[in-house]
Amino acid sequence: MMFLIRKRCRRVLLGLTLVLVPALGFAEVTRIEIVSRQDVLGGQAFGSVGAYEKISGKVYFAVDPSNVHNAIVADLDKAPRNARGRVEFSADLFIIKPKDPSRGNGVLLFDVLNRGGKALLGVFNRATRSADPTTAAEFGDGYLLRQGYTLVAVGWQFDVSGAGLMGLQAPIATDSGRPITGWVRMWVIPAKAARSMEYVNSYNTRAYPPRDLQQPDARLTEREGIVAPAHLVDREDWRFAREENGQVVPDPNSIWLKTGLRAGQTYEVAYQAEHPPVAGLGLAAIRDVASALRYGRDPVAPGRYAYLFGASQTGRLIRQIVYEGFTIDEQGRRAFDAALVQTGATGLGSFNQRFAQPGELGSFTQTNFPILYTTTTDPVTGRRDGLGARIAAGLEPKMFLIDTSSEYWDRGRAAALRHVSLDGRTDIEDAPNLRVYHLSGTQHGAGSLPPADGGGQFKTNTNDYRWAQRGLLAALDAWVRQNTEPPASQHPRLRDGSLVAQRDMTFPAIPGVQWPTSVPGGFRGDVPFPYSALPFLVPAGDVDGNDIGGIRLPEQAVPLATLTGWQFRSEKLGAPRTLIAMAGAYIPFPATRAEREQSKDPRLSIAERYASREDYLRLIQEAGVRLAQQRYVLPEDVAAMTEQAGKHWDWRMTPPTPGAVK
Repeated sequence: MMFLIRKRCRRVLLGLTLVLVPALGFAEVTRIEIVSRQDVLGGQAFGSVGAYEKISGKVYFAVDPSNVHNAIVADLDKAPRNARGRVEFSADLFIIKPKDPSRGNGVLLFDVLNRGGKALLGVFNRATRSADPTTAAEFGDGYLLRQGYTLVAVGWQFDVSGAGLMGLQAPIATDSGRPITGWVRMWVIPAKAARSMEYVNSYNTRAYPPRDLQQPDARLTEREGIVAPAHLVDREDWRFAREENGQVVPDPNSIWLKTGLRAGQTYEVAYQAEHPPVAGLGLAAIRDVASALRYGRDPVAPGRYAYLFGASQTGRLIRQIVYEGFTIDEQGRRAFDAALVQTGATGLGSFNQRFAQPGELGSFTQTNFPILYTTTTDPVTGRRDGLGARIAAGLEPKMFLIDTSSEYWDRGRAAALRHVSLDGRTDIEDAPNLRVYHLSGTQHGAGSLPPADGGGQFKTNTNDYRWAQRGLLAALDAWVRQNTEPPASQHPRLRDGSLVAQRDMTFPAIPGVQWPTSVPGGFRGDVPFPYSALPFLVPAGDVDGNDIGGIRLPEQAVPLATLTGWQFRSEKLGAPRTLIAMAGAYIPFPATRAEREQSKDPRLSIAERYASREDYLRLIQEAGVRLAQQRYVLPEDVAAMTEQAGKHWDWRMTPPTPGAVK
């Protein structure tokens, strides 16, 4: 069996090259077509690793439906087969690798694409995000490349839509050649009042078109938030349409409501669609590229180890990859050694099922049993299962589960249940291959300065947790390649009072601040009400309202503000008693005692906390050094963290110009 590699560089036609791979019992990857191959930054050297190159193209697969490691792919038995009985499909491929692989660290670091977009360079190199990184800014400070990683991205999502995004070309399932139909549910929350809007509930994705725009039993409901009782909208009062220049135009991707859609309300549409793709092959694609690069003969980007990195949607995807056994290849070999799961919380996803919606936002509908890696018993159903139940002994991937405060507060993500029993009563010890971390006082996405207006009642949380992501990746790598024990799990716990029931949470009485003591949370999607309720446990706060458990990065340990993992919607956005999904708040301390006394803010002012800017930065640096000693951040990043904190001080303490708003 061979890889057929066709290289068409943007500037020079290189012709055809054949690269042999071993004669395996099952040839999952049949060929790789290289469209472009270019030196990174004109051949710039990255430390001792030297120059890098980037490769883009397409990878082709043929999987055996009878193989036990493929049996879990939904509807694989209904996909068309080739003459050898294999199911064929393809995916986009992108690789950044050392030109001399022997000078790299031997690790294939998989960028598990979030809705078709790349993340590794933005997260770990602190780079400008790009679909096709080319400039120095788009490669950032070069951290991953100096360490010798080979970066690999494989399209796995069939419904991505947009320039530069990477996707999966999946076969369509049929019933003996006849179309398959089924019900689809999609929900959206308008940010402003409108007569119509697209109902795709995630960016960069396509919706399944309705089988019939006039379907009489299609349903539209309206409710406030995620779990409030839903009101059924009369079918005569809405259409699959959009309003354009005062005209109502049929549109399979939009809903039009006669009375108009209200800002902040949740609208859910349900209808029949047809032609479901075999979506679960996306998980097999990631697995099989890792296997080919590790075990193939003379692969295009060789590696001895393979790690997964994903955040949010793709954090949940990695949990599902583990749960469904896709860290093991068709030959029963280890495909992945480790996974860094960022903001995956307790969720799985609509990734491997008929009419899958992989871009769905993963509210409580994706918080399902099992949650823990270790096999446990579900107290509601009596079922026994675990994320690692399909992984053979000795092949367990080493895993870091890293979440922000938003995952504790946000709807049904219930991040506390990564380390607490399902009844909410007992702290759970980690599985031997697992560590669990909470990034204290952070929101779902890393913060930045200056705090932005995200439509909430306060500016957005500024806590930039990418420093911890770099430190923890280094610790995970040392655990795999050097067998160095990783930093201890760091998260709030019941036994020391740093984790509490939401109803028992206390906050400082800051004027004008609405506290989330009554927002709904803690739900699962795999059992009916009332059994869907889960313990709603959140990090306890200090006198300022800042979390006390978890990894406290310097800007939260030495604060200038209360930094939360929750954020209420503003009146402008609508539904101001509900939270913005995945958002956090920046509630600044008063600058001076006089300001504090005038506003009746119970929190000490900045001037009362720190003698000077220099005093503040000394404390920031000391906090950074402590974290570096514990290996939660890199020693080399302490200076940059301190510099960033200095910019925060300057922004906060510089009097605004007349008419300016901070």
